[in-house]
Amino acid sequence: MEKANNVYVIPASFGWSDLGTWNSAYDNLEKDYLGNAIAGENVMVIDAQDCIIHSGNNKLLVLQGMKDFIIVDTSDVLLICKRDKEQEIKDYVAEVRRNIGDEYL
Repeated sequence: MEKANNVYVIPASFGWSDLGTWNSAYDNLEKDYLGNAIAGENVMVIDAQDCIIHSGNNKLLVLQGMKDFIIVDTSDVLLICKRDKEQEIKDYVAEVRRNIGDEYL
């Protein structure tokens, strides 16, 4: 890069967060009045608080009574995990790989 003559720099000041974890994504997403960060159109939250919810738009998710959870719903996997255990998700992935294989990873 130091010898390239087609590289430009623009000074800027902005916040930075490495979105490598669900909790850092939670910190950077807009939240509802109960502190839920919801990514998905068909999510209904009833008495749930401080959750991060990621869902496709092909089905309805109804969540009730949950607090501080990560909920990720894809077409073939549903993950429900306490937010304070997010660092263990990599262990869960390894356990799935060991017991089931790579089909769902």
